[in-house]
Amino acid sequence: IAYTDVSLDTIKQIKSAVPGATVNDVVLALSGGALRRYLQERGELPDASLLASVPVSGHGTSQRTTGRNKVSSIFCRLGTDVADPLERITAMAAANANAKEHHQAVPADTLQEWAEFAAPRTFGLAVRMVSDLRLAERAPVIHNLVISNVPGPPVPLFFVGSRIAALYPLGPVFHGAGLNITVMSNNGQMHIGAIACKELMPRPWDLINQFPVELEAMRQAVLGA
Repeated sequence: IAYTDVSLDTIKQIKSAVPGATVNDVVLALSGGALRRYLQERGELPDASLLASVPVSGHGTSQRTTGRNKVSSIFCRLGTDVADPLERITAMAAANANAKEHHQAVPADTLQEWAEFAAPRTFGLAVRMVSDLRLAERAPVIHNLVISNVPGPPVPLFFVGSRIAALYPLGPVFHGAGLNITVMSNNGQMHIGAIACKELMPRPWDLINQFPVELEAMRQAVLGA
């Protein structure tokens, strides 16, 4: 587990300077840049971009009244094969806009119904089968990691009189893709939490420490010095 903070204001400034970009696009481009730096330092940067699974909310598009977790996902290339931060975020904004259009072409209700075909017990058996047969090691991975951006409170939070300084979120890891990066905004800051399989990434701090470095590089590339 590793975690860090970056400025939400800087992320919003970058978003506003790139036509069509969203905060989520900046977060994904930032993650791609940090991963590029991490892999480059180890001489392990692949020629093709890493692929992330990105959860998206179905709230507001689903008419179903049952179930609280109205979530689906899209796949996103992180631009780890692109050196220039401005080029990466511009391509990210265009690609994600297209992905969201295709995603919205399928009704959110249908996406929920697909998810409900597999009961929890059946899903649990399937996960154990993947693990026992080591299928993730025998076939190409569907995605390399999961990245989730969770909007948090825009105002300070308190607990029994003490101000909460940070909220570091941690999401699940899956077979074949042993890294999860989850980002949560909180009162002007963006808190980033990473959890990794120790066999695939024994030093997640080496990755997470690249986020502030990459954000500064993005700021200079998009906004100037």
